[in-house]
This record gives sequence, C-alpha cells and structure tokens, in this order.
Amino acid sequence: MGVCKTQVFFQKMTHSAPADALVPGISAALPGVAPDSQRRRTTRTILVVALVARLLVMWGVVEINPRNWLFTRGVEMGLLANSLIHGLGYSSPFGINTGPTAFIAPGYPTLVAAVFLVFGSDSFASAITIMLLQLVVCLCTVWLMMHVARETFGDRAANLAGAFWAVSIPVLWMPTVFWETSLSACSVMAMIALALRCRRHPTRAAWVQWGASAAIVALINPALLPSILAIMGLVAYETWRVARAAPLLGLLALLLVFSPWPIRNAYRFHAFIPLRSTVGFELWMGNRPGATGYLDESIFPSFNKKELDNYIAEGEVAYTRGKTEQAWTYIRASPGTFVALTLRRIFRFWTGTGNQNGIFLYPLFVVPTTVLGFTGLAMLYRRRMRCIADLMALPLLLFPLPYYITHAEFRYRLNIDPLLTILAAYAVTQWANQIAARKDPKPASNL
Repeated sequence: MGVCKTQVFFQKMTHSAPADALVPGISAALPGVAPDSQRRRTTRTILVVALVARLLVMWGVVEINPRNWLFTRGVEMGLLANSLIHGLGYSSPFGINTGPTAFIAPGYPTLVAAVFLVFGSDSFASAITIMLLQLVVCLCTVWLMMHVARETFGDRAANLAGAFWAVSIPVLWMPTVFWETSLSACSVMAMIALALRCRRHPTRAAWVQWGASAAIVALINPALLPSILAIMGLVAYETWRVARAAPLLGLLALLLVFSPWPIRNAYRFHAFIPLRSTVGFELWMGNRPGATGYLDESIFPSFNKKELDNYIAEGEVAYTRGKTEQAWTYIRASPGTFVALTLRRIFRFWTGTGNQNGIFLYPLFVVPTTVLGFTGLAMLYRRRMRCIADLMALPLLLFPLPYYITHAEFRYRLNIDPLLTILAAYAVTQWANQIAARKDPKPASNL
C-alpha cells in the first residue's frame, strides 16, 4: 500500500507534526531537527542576507539607470494600470485607446494601479515602491522555501535551499523586473505550503482558504492554474475519507473569487475567455514563418504598426482568433519544423537559454538546479516517498507546457525554480549523509 493511501494517518496529524509524520518513512532521510531557537536564528540570518543582497542590487539599478527605467520594460503593465486609475477599466495595453482587453491577466496591473494611485503614474516613487514590494515578496519566497523544505526534508535541506536563493546572482534582480515574476515564484511555494497544510488538516476552513488563494494566484498568472488544480485534485484524492466535502468547498471558493474575470470578459467581448485572450497570439508568435523559438517583440502590437492596425481594425477577439488559425495552419503545413522548435524550446527552458540575448549567468544558475532538482525528485520516487514526489512533480510537469510551444524565456523558468532548488537541496544533503555514513560506519546521530 502506498503511503499516500494510508488515510487513517491524516486523522492523526497535528500542526506541530514533524516531517516524518507528514510522510511515513521519511525520517530516515532527514538530517535532524534543530532546536527552535537555532532554527529561528538561522532563518533570520538567511532572510537578512537575502534582504541586504537585493537592496544592494536595487541601489545599483537606481543609480545607473534613468528614473523611469522600470516602466520602459513590461510597458503593458503600466499602460493597463493607468487605464484603471483613470476609470477605463482593463483597457488599451498598447499605448493608444483600443478599448477593453484580456491580453494580460488582471492581478499584477491591479497592484501596479494601486501603487500609481498613491505615488503617481510612472513616477520615481512608484518605481521604488514597486521594487520594494517585490523585494518583500522575494523574501516571502525564501521563507516559504525554507518552510516547505523543513516540513518535508528537514532543517539542513531548508537552510541550504534558503541560503542558495538568498545569494544566487540571477534571482537578486527579480525585484527589479516589472512583471509578475516575483509574485508567481512566491505563489508556487505558497500553493505547495497550503497543500501540505490541507494534507495535515483537511478541514473546511483550510480548503476554503486554499481555494480562495488559488483563485488570486490564477488572476496573477493563469499559467499556474493547471498545476494548482492538479495539486488540489491530488490532495483531495489522498484525504477524501477525512476531508469529505471540504475539497468541494475549496473548489467553490476558487470559482467564486475567480469568476468575476471570465464574467467580465464574456460581457465585454461576447466570447468565452476564461483566462487570457492572448493564447492564440502567443502560439502564433512562436510558430510562424521565420520563427526561431525565441520571443520576437518586434511583431507585438506595441512595437509593430501593422499588427496594431490589424488589432484595431479586427478587434481583440477576432485578431487573436485569426492568429490562432494562422499558427495551426503553419503547424499543420510544417510539422517537422514545429517539432524541432518545440524540442529547442524544451532545451532552452531547462537550461536557462531561452532569452535571445541572455547573459551567461542564466544557464550557470539554471543547469545545476535542473540537474540536481530532478535528481532529488528521482530519489524521492526511488525511495517510494510518492506523497512528496507527486506533489512536487506536478508543477514541474504541467507549468512549462505552454512555453514548450510558444517561447521559453528565462523569467518563466524562475517561477518554478524555488521548487527545483528545494529538490536540489534534498539531493545534496542526501549525498552528504551518504558520504558521512561511509566515513563513519557507526549509526549517525541526528544532532
């Protein structure tokens, strides 16, 4: 019988249960549990290091760039935020009045609009505020990484994962990215943490909180929704004897919080657009004559007058449907090219080479976490720790799928990097335990 099917186990869980209670049989893999005071001190130290490192990067960015530099990248976010604060709703993402849009998910532009409302549109104060808010989100990500790793693999893996993300050079720039990348990476870890909580306490309140939180995450980054639904389904299956109707309440909470967005889209566009209208457009960008598998911003309506004119003349729904048809026509006519581009994008996603002019630090950061992360995942399956392995495998399997057939920029890989870093830390600590055991044949102490 697999450990995840031991339903009686979930009835006996308490909030303070150690990681070996969360997954039976995992205790042999844990490197020990540190005293609470030492644990808190280590966590504070790692968070302070992460804070200082990111503040230094922010200071350097502010010093060497013009004051409006942040808003020259990801311009659609600022344009949508300006539309919101001027009472025009989610509209006009391309710099001129083009009417309502569902090109971009509403979560991040809403946050930017709130900042603009207080500190001014595209102002230096708004830029600093946005970067500081994203810095706080990054610190939350580090804390959540350590929390999840500690719950599942013990203190040593938690400290290693947190320390790595605290000082890794490419992720230090995340607070300066004018996009939802910081929020998405944090959201992945928050969903895993809530999944662990619902496994331990499958109560109605826990499920409702998870469902509502999942809806907010989906409004920030819809690409995370398939992974979230899969994880919720997995936990519901594992705990159904105890949870009973609680997962249904969680799903209802998700639908209630998320539903205003597709309802708004149906009203504005007279079409069913549950997430974003840009799906077909993204597919066309990656699969058309001349496509290289890299993102080509020169054909985006913001930078291409012909495409903007077509968008205005046809309307958003007809324009994106036309792009969908063009993409599928190209794929059917050139299946070999499509397969080659897809394989190229898969390679780029997992090696950090998805940016056409990306710096050499990207693959130096991504390749080790990819290799070690999947090694850690394989260790879990080999040791039949499927409860944790399945939970962590689902986002790694599902999240990258859209980018395999469109474009695989480095920032998309960052969304799941905290999860891979935890798995990598697990692999490294297990190897360290094995080396220590060979050097000292006596039973290893957990202290």
